[in-house]
Amino acid sequence: MKQDFLDYIKNTFDFNETEFKNFKEHLEKPLKKSFRINTNKISIDNFKKLVKRNDWELTESNFWKNMFYIDRTTDLKIPLGSTFEHIMWLIYIQEVAASSSPFFMSWDIIDNDQYLILDMSSSPGWKTTQLSEYYPNSLIVANEFDKPRIKQLFTNIERMWCDNIGVTNYDWRFFKSLPELFDKVLLDAPCSGEWTCYKWTDAIKFWNAKNIKSIAKLQFWLLESALITCKVWWEIVFSTCTLNKIENEWVLKKFYKKYWNIIETIKIDNEETKRLWPHTDKTWWFFITKIRKIASVDKASKQMPEPKNTIEKLSSRETKTVLRFLEENFDLDIKNYFFYKHNSEIYISKHNFWEYFNKLFFFKVWVKIWELTDIFTPCFNLWVIFDLQKNVYNIDETSEKINSEIDRYLKAYDLENKTALKKGYIAIKYKNTPAWLAEIQGENIKNLLPTKYARK
Repeated sequence: MKQDFLDYIKNTFDFNETEFKNFKEHLEKPLKKSFRINTNKISIDNFKKLVKRNDWELTESNFWKNMFYIDRTTDLKIPLGSTFEHIMWLIYIQEVAASSSPFFMSWDIIDNDQYLILDMSSSPGWKTTQLSEYYPNSLIVANEFDKPRIKQLFTNIERMWCDNIGVTNYDWRFFKSLPELFDKVLLDAPCSGEWTCYKWTDAIKFWNAKNIKSIAKLQFWLLESALITCKVWWEIVFSTCTLNKIENEWVLKKFYKKYWNIIETIKIDNEETKRLWPHTDKTWWFFITKIRKIASVDKASKQMPEPKNTIEKLSSRETKTVLRFLEENFDLDIKNYFFYKHNSEIYISKHNFWEYFNKLFFFKVWVKIWELTDIFTPCFNLWVIFDLQKNVYNIDETSEKINSEIDRYLKAYDLENKTALKKGYIAIKYKNTPAWLAEIQGENIKNLLPTKYARK
């Protein structure tokens, strides 16, 4: 650990020798494995029943009710990320601190009102997908500036089945041109990433105040942008995964000095800011503050020209084809959903993104259910999204071949059509849990699980 960093922490936060020793010791301890349950797919109670058979010991975290620590006593040769529960995205492996900013935005309450919410820096998507669960009837705009990181964001949103998220790719400062558009803004700001020392010993090898000050300037500009695009009397959550005050308190001090008459702090645990520590909170470090906008900003950028979205409405003929297929094969009626088309892909959502197409260019809206080529081909997500009741195939847990059968399927291999199922699509259940969609092709059950999700 770089001495400059340790000296900075000790001197800045006035640690005594005992407390400082405790802090350093915890930097060298591995963090306990944690995850959150994806309540878009399974309830907490049903998940607990499911994993009780695995001898998983779950311990509630200090944060939101979906967040748990895990101890495993069986199947240790299978990494947590390769378990059925993870491949089917019933869980999201996530560090506890990383769940904290959506937690403090929502106060851990599911809010069924309709808002327009901006996640300004969203990849890899852990906070974005949490917002989707906390605000199920809202539209979430997941913005990611770094285009290469968008692919990971796409994957996580899709697999967590968040059907109320649209993805954009703007420079963060672009949102100054959209004054008072969003009800809530989450700015988990780009930072020096000091927390990564838990994973990489050289993470703060080049840590120095000069580099951090340049990052702090960017954070100030982004906070300004968040303030302008936020509606009056609504709120912004600002967070970083750093400890130093240059990227946290100093940024806020400058921000409050400039905008003192139009903002106010929303206290967290009776404090203006919240800081998580490894030695007291048993997590990596994190910094959060909440800000309410109480008046308009005088000088906002001019509105940008209307964007030309590449996402289209599904044609009437295509929509009828999809609806007919779902009704005939699975007795599924989803006429109340909105259908979207992007290139050869079809997406559905309970939410209407059209009204914002004149303001924002969306890369995608979720969730994908179809590949549109010469024929309509339903995708893996269809069964994960809907608890289909017709044409369901249950993998028999009492079978001697169960472990090999489920393992083959999680590795994206086909299964044998042992019960002579008729040609067509079926929904497969495992442990009474919706698992995947498959296609009967003669003697085979063709696996539609994408190889990128498969067990390695």
